[in-house]
Amino acid sequence: MSTGEFKVMRWHGGFDGPWGEVAVERYRRGGFDGLSLVPGADWAPRSLEFVRDLPGLRYLSLTARVSDDLEAFRIEGLEDLTLVTGSRRKVPDTLQPHLRALCLTDRPGVEVASRFPRLERLRVGTWRGTDLEMILGAEHLTSVYLEGGRQAGTLTGVESCSAVEEFVSINYSVADSLPLRSLNGLREVKLLAASPTAPHGIIRFSDIASPSLVKVWISNPTVLEGFDILKELPRLREVRLLECRLSDAERQELNSLSGKVDVRIVDPKE
Repeated sequence: MSTGEFKVMRWHGGFDGPWGEVAVERYRRGGFDGLSLVPGADWAPRSLEFVRDLPGLRYLSLTARVSDDLEAFRIEGLEDLTLVTGSRRKVPDTLQPHLRALCLTDRPGVEVASRFPRLERLRVGTWRGTDLEMILGAEHLTSVYLEGGRQAGTLTGVESCSAVEEFVSINYSVADSLPLRSLNGLREVKLLAASPTAPHGIIRFSDIASPSLVKVWISNPTVLEGFDILKELPRLREVRLLECRLSDAERQELNSLSGKVDVRIVDPKE
């Protein structure tokens, strides 16, 4: 989603001062439905209870250390929420039926289907999970972006998210790419486990070979197979392979791809 869909008021604590009645009045008089909040050196919120005073709030963005940020999950009308606070408090058992985009740091209680049933885009920073059960049954998700912490795990759960078009995992070692096989609309896949993250297990190009696939990046797999299917993907335009330890035969397969495909290989031995 784009902020252009909302009328966003930007409040910077360093320039505008502490949040208070002046800020609320500016929001109301300006006809805003979004708030981008940047705390300053002299003011940082202890909680987000003040957002209750903002009628019609559809967009909220906050990147700052806030321990008690739970009020953000109680705003029923929100459509786009960025909440990078570092809080580990559990997401409350509330429903946000209109939320379409969510960016947050990892925490307990992120259960997409039951709490954010219309969610389309999910990004999780400092992610600690070892499977994708949190998105199980999330039928509207089109984009999943996970920034791991060099852990290993599975993709179990993503197979139920048939609308996913973009899947990115960083610093996460995947046991097997098989759960991606049922996602027929994949356009972009990045499975990145660069050293010192442990290597992926088995990655098969056949598991991500959607007719819509445009871009694929893979790093550090133990097994990478199915190169021949890349020739059959009509929209493929970019392949990046890092630390893949390719054989001469595999390199030849890549060299035989159409000139429309930009292939780049990064091998630490080279």
